[in-house]
Amino acid sequence: MKTLSMKHELKTNKSIYNILIGKKSHQTYFDATIEHLKLYYGCLPNLKYHHFESIIENGSYSQYKPIKANTFYEQAYQTIQTILLVIQMVSHKKHDHSFYQPIINDKSIQFKAKELYTFIKNDKFDLFINEIYELLEEIENEFNIVYVHYLLTGFGETPYTIEQISLLEHIPVLELKSQLIQEFQYIQKCLENSEKYPILSKIKFEASLNYQTLTTFQLLNQTTNIERLAELKNVKTHTIHDHIIEMYIKGYLIDKSLYIDDETYVNFIEVFEEKPNQNLKYYYEKLENLSYFEIKLMYVIYAMEEIYVKR
Repeated sequence: MKTLSMKHELKTNKSIYNILIGKKSHQTYFDATIEHLKLYYGCLPNLKYHHFESIIENGSYSQYKPIKANTFYEQAYQTIQTILLVIQMVSHKKHDHSFYQPIINDKSIQFKAKELYTFIKNDKFDLFINEIYELLEEIENEFNIVYVHYLLTGFGETPYTIEQISLLEHIPVLELKSQLIQEFQYIQKCLENSEKYPILSKIKFEASLNYQTLTTFQLLNQTTNIERLAELKNVKTHTIHDHIIEMYIKGYLIDKSLYIDDETYVNFIEVFEEKPNQNLKYYYEKLENLSYFEIKLMYVIYAMEEIYVKR
């Protein structure tokens, strides 16, 4: 319902469904970005469309406000898993207990956790623990209740299962899962504040690129010219356009001057702010001599900059 509250008038409900299940398409990446719904991309991978439709028919979304950030749900989930693992490591260290089974087996999360643990292990354990307490308090202030603490693991402590939490808190499993998703999202947003969370904000994960986009990204050290990239990969230029936009959406490219000059961007903003959230054809007709690729890229950059300005 929160995602539906952000849907642009010209977008379909199916576009929101694709965001929720994490459809791996450039159109869905684009939609999630311009509608400020990255944190919801892929948060409900098993959602069935008929269930999605029934929720729409029986609910109202006007009162809901989504959590906005420039990271995807996958990154929020990885961040939480890293925090839980570091808490486990710190707890066992404080009890001089060296042999235990890590709660997370994912290699990238283990690497990130060890990296953070190395940073805090000499003299920053207490600072780390204080940040955890502050984070939990911030979650409680936002939602009036916290469930993520049930997932904590340490010396002599095992995490609760979803079913156990459900019984303890007298909350349906689906409602609990929904609340945990929101807590994960909110934590990711909180950790954008590096002044308040100087240790936890060091946990950063990059969104994964589609394989073909990744191979294009690896060619950028040879050339950034789109026609040349298309030749090297033996694909059409519009395919490279999609790859380039995905790289900007996922943070692999930041400098807009690679493909857009300042004057062109300023002109786009003027037209966009006069009549925002129109389809691409509208801006294509208003902005003569610009390609759909340029307009789509500027739309993405503007949407991402808007998040940083308003947060």
